[in-house]
Order: sequence, then structure tokens, then C-alpha cells
Amino acid sequence: MRFISERKWLMHLLFWTVMYIIYLVQPLVSVGEDAGAVTTISSAAAVKTLFHLLSVAATSYFICIIVIPLLLEKAKLVNGFLLLVSGLYAIAVVSRVAVIYLVEPLVGYHNNQENLLQIVSQLRILFHYYIIGNIAAAFPFVTFYLLLDRQLLMRKQAEADNEKKEAELAALKSQLNPHFLFNTLNNIYSLAVQNSPQTSYCIEKLAHILDYLLYRCNDKFVPMEKEIELLKNYLDLQKIRFGDRLVLKAEYITDHSYQIAPLLLLPIVENMFKHGVEQNTGQTDVKLSLECFKNKLTFKTENLYDPCLTESPGIGLQNLKRQLELLYPVKNSFTITKTNHFFITNLQLNLC
Repeated sequence: MRFISERKWLMHLLFWTVMYIIYLVQPLVSVGEDAGAVTTISSAAAVKTLFHLLSVAATSYFICIIVIPLLLEKAKLVNGFLLLVSGLYAIAVVSRVAVIYLVEPLVGYHNNQENLLQIVSQLRILFHYYIIGNIAAAFPFVTFYLLLDRQLLMRKQAEADNEKKEAELAALKSQLNPHFLFNTLNNIYSLAVQNSPQTSYCIEKLAHILDYLLYRCNDKFVPMEKEIELLKNYLDLQKIRFGDRLVLKAEYITDHSYQIAPLLLLPIVENMFKHGVEQNTGQTDVKLSLECFKNKLTFKTENLYDPCLTESPGIGLQNLKRQLELLYPVKNSFTITKTNHFFITNLQLNLC
């Protein structure tokens, strides 16, 4: 457990200030037989209360910082108990010495002062007036400290979980980008080998895609129109590559107000071509539709595939599923259906 960290000392100071005030005014608000016995706060009472509070604070921090961590470890349970007893006794002795040699002279109380040997042997006084009293008075702070420490640990755990989540998302993106680049560069290479005049056009499209991947999609969420533009650029490259073999029908129904986590839709479109269009030798129909309505996104794709040739969906869709778990844990539905030589995907997201 940590003692004080990152401005927590202010909360500790505030706590002890409040406790000091409570101890001071408590005699003024007494009820029953003691009601009205004390009407003012004297300087002597203020000094006594301050020293009492210091004794309680010493007991409190001793229990919280030293004893509790030992008691929580089974192997050190006996040591923790022995340390608790000896520590409370030591604090009681020091407190008793302070009362006799400091507090009483300050408040003008002159009595026969016990020597140190007499003080350490007054077990009844030490136990009843100091050990038990300090433990009872320390209980509010121990509770406060444990709650504060638990809150700190929970916040640290949340920060660690968030850092882990961000690191995993970054790793998933880093796996996606090379996968996409490998496929796209192969497309452009094929055009270059054929000396196609469309090579420069494809390079321009790829440049737009790379600009988006490298510089425009680092935020947690991006405008929907940017993701749609990415899909259109990718599909333009595929239309040039497959020519008349590809019969593409794409529909986008949305507005510019929606935002989405970047690079969620591209793996689905990539999968249509890698495990669908590329496997077919004849004309291939590809359909995709994107609709955003009342903060809900529906993205559907459909393509022909040969179950004898098509492998299971690759790393792109595996990464997508993991990204959905991290970014939309209870707000997503992603299904894959294979029927009548058609490969159909359906992604639904709550965008709010």
C-alpha cells in the first residue's frame, strides 16, 4: 500500500483537520449529564487535543502502512501480530511520556512526574487509556485509508487495462496494414508488368489510402465519410484489377455526423476479394451496403465463393472480431453465413 501519492496528502490533511475540529467541539455538544459542562474551548484543551490527535495519527499510519500489509500475507501473519502488539505498546509509551513531560507542563498541570521505568510498567494505564483508546480513535482513519487506497488501486487497474487495450488495438492495426499493403502492391505490380496506363492512377489511389492509414486514423474514432472514402479507393483498385470479371454493387446511406472506430470495415471488404473474387475464374458478383440510421450501423457484404477452394477467413476477420470486443464490447453483432455458394457477412454496431 502506498502512504501518500499524487496530492493525496491534501486529503489526509483535510481528514485530520476535520478530526481535530470534531475532538475540540465534542465537549461543547455533549448531551445527558455532561450537557453544558463545557461552554468554551480553552488553550489547554487545544494543546491536549493536538497531542492526542498525534498519538492517534501515529497509531493509524502504523496500522495502515506496516501492520496491514503483513497481516495480508499468510506467511507473515504471526510476525504481523507480534509487530502490532509491540508497536502499539511503543506508541502508548511515547504518548504517555509526551503527556507527562510536555503536555502537562504546557497546560500548567504540575504533579509528581513518573520516571520512565514507572511509565513502561504501568500496563493498565497504557492499555486502557492509550492502546485501546488509540485503536478506537484510529478506526475512522483506517477505514478512510483503505477506501482511498482501494480507489487508487482500482484507478491504476483501469489505467493499466486501458493501456493494455490501446496497445492491443495498435498491434491489431499494425497486423492489418501490412496485410492490406501486401495485397494492394501485388495488384499494382500486376498492372506494372502489363505496362498498363492505369498504373499511375492506381498509385495515386494507393497514396490516398496510405495517407489515411498512416496519418488520418490514429484517433479512437473517425468520421464515417473517411472510412467510406477508404473503401471507395480500395474498391477502385479492385475494379481496375479484375476488370469485367467484377460486377460490383455498393450502396452507402449515411450522413457526416456519425463516427466509427477506424479500419473496422476494410477487413470485411478485403476478405470478399481474397477468399471470394480471387478464387473464381468467371464473372463474380460482389455486393456491399452500408447504412446508418438512428445511431446504428449496418454493414452487409455478399460474394460468391467456392467452398472447395476457399479457406477459412484469414487474419483480417480474426483481428476485426477482437477489435469489436475491445471497442464495442456490448454494442456489436458480427455474423458470417455460408449458403448456396454465397459468403455473407453482417456487421451491426451501436455508434452512440
